[in-house]
Amino acid sequence: MRVAVLLAIVAFPALASAQQPCTTDDPRRTVDAIYRQVLERSANGEGSTLANQLSTGQTSVRELVRALAKSPEHRERFLSTGGQNARVGAVTNLYRHLLGRAPDEPGLNNHVQSLTRGGNVDSVIDSMIDSPEYQQKYGDNTVPGTTLRYCRAVDDGGENSSNRIRGRFRNMDRNGDGIVQRDEWDGNRATFDNLDWNRDGVLSGDEVEPGGRRARRAAEDFDPANPDSWTETSFNQIDRNNDSRITSSEWFHSADYFRRADRNRDGALTMSEFTGVSSDIDNRGDRFERLDQNRNGRIERSEWNDSADAFEWLDRNNDNVLSRSEVLGER
Repeated sequence: MRVAVLLAIVAFPALASAQQPCTTDDPRRTVDAIYRQVLERSANGEGSTLANQLSTGQTSVRELVRALAKSPEHRERFLSTGGQNARVGAVTNLYRHLLGRAPDEPGLNNHVQSLTRGGNVDSVIDSMIDSPEYQQKYGDNTVPGTTLRYCRAVDDGGENSSNRIRGRFRNMDRNGDGIVQRDEWDGNRATFDNLDWNRDGVLSGDEVEPGGRRARRAAEDFDPANPDSWTETSFNQIDRNNDSRITSSEWFHSADYFRRADRNRDGALTMSEFTGVSSDIDNRGDRFERLDQNRNGRIERSEWNDSADAFEWLDRNNDNVLSRSEVLGER
């Protein structure tokens, strides 16, 4: 029975962005689309540097969206928080610019309350961009609210492409020591961290060699359907940038597992959230049968013995009952 349940709750990633056609056209077109989505205007010739960073792999569409969302212009034009109505407007704009949709009422209320309590707008931006929803819909390469997905042209592995890659790193290595320090890097921090496979704070060796074997710590043995996989070791392997939290950009497994592990719904997994999933997976099937006292195939609030917040967290369709699929994660 348990094996059947575990198989049933294995979700299918099926990222929407992966289904979109991939363009390797002039990256300036992609940058302009990001400007139009986030700042609601064209790039007006300002995006040449960003387009170069995009085409050379120093940044991604996701990180450009993040940078523009946190820009002074975006704050001034769309993110005023000087009153309750202004905060509602700011969060509504963020939903529209970053997730490409109108806000849902629970999400709107949560973010507005956070800002009312003195929360940082940047934290709201990060929570949306790092959310499983963003990962599923747009990933690293799709412009939010559109179907435009940018992919760099793949090098053919020939001598010319190898020389271009080496030349790019040599140009950044200003002191000529064969190592690219963080202060020499002309891209964004997230891309630097992604290339820094051995986490030594510099880019060197295979990290700057075309075709170099990626030596990053990969959680190759992690299986989210296996309760024994949710360990501190797996957490540290998945946490590629070593910031003690796992965001959706570091998560390459079922978005359903990520959502369930993210108990406080902040778009990131802490160590306690991660390691606490083990017993949750192991006991979920038995728990549903035990709680469904009237055997009608659903759990009413009167049958629920956990917190109201946990009930609402599982009740995804807000119908005030928990179905088997909501509790077990079946698709």
